[in-house]
Amino acid sequence: MVRRPVNALAVGLAVALAVALAAAPAAAGEDDEAYLRVIAQRAPVKSGPGPSYRTVYTAERGDVFTVVERGTKGYWFRVALDDGTTGWIYGELVFPFEVVDAEEPGFFTRLWRGTREAVLGPSPVPYSDVEISVSAGVLNGEAAEGLFLFRPAWMIDSHFAFEGFFGLSPRGAENLFLAGGGWTLRLWPGADIGPYAHAGVGVAYAQPTADNAVADPETDLTMSVGGGFEITFKRQITLRLDFRNWTIFDPDRSNNSQEYSGGLAIYF
Repeated sequence: MVRRPVNALAVGLAVALAVALAAAPAAAGEDDEAYLRVIAQRAPVKSGPGPSYRTVYTAERGDVFTVVERGTKGYWFRVALDDGTTGWIYGELVFPFEVVDAEEPGFFTRLWRGTREAVLGPSPVPYSDVEISVSAGVLNGEAAEGLFLFRPAWMIDSHFAFEGFFGLSPRGAENLFLAGGGWTLRLWPGADIGPYAHAGVGVAYAQPTADNAVADPETDLTMSVGGGFEITFKRQITLRLDFRNWTIFDPDRSNNSQEYSGGLAIYF
């Protein structure tokens, strides 16, 4: 029986391959990202690792954050916020976990994640008391008319707000002035794209234009029902889109018009 000499290079390659395979799971584990899920109803995110620091954001139950670092003092975690900043959250209010991607995410998933990280930011609604928005659009009834509305709102909590409105819908033979108030319900407060519903009542004052000598001024009741979306971008720039049905009651009949408007909202 003839014994062939052992190739030292082959042995070296085999040993290196075995070491690499054994180390692969550990290396993958080191790359896994750590996350926190909020388990309290609300969790303040502070500017530093302690309760005395300023609150920069209020997280809701179920929100998930990426962990940036663990605090050296106390049970605090520094997390990444959607607007690119960071804040500290108390460990008793969250549940830490790790996520390992079993497979490469699809094109649309990667596109959405990239767009959200680059463009969108967290809504200021959960920690605001007042909203002021200005909208412009059309009031589409028997004919498409312009619409300009100023809408201040008092934030009762993150879900409910009392919203007033006053503005103008200029028309060919008259100017229609609108004023009133109503309730706004935010379905997912704090979301970067947040839908809401609204219902309100008020008055509509029709003032004839200077060249309309036939019509008389008229004041009618009005009711509006609908909703819209608030889209929050980086630096808390909030775009507001409204879609509502307006019903104006005059002494003899009622007529419906649909509002399609957009504008900007500012929170304090």
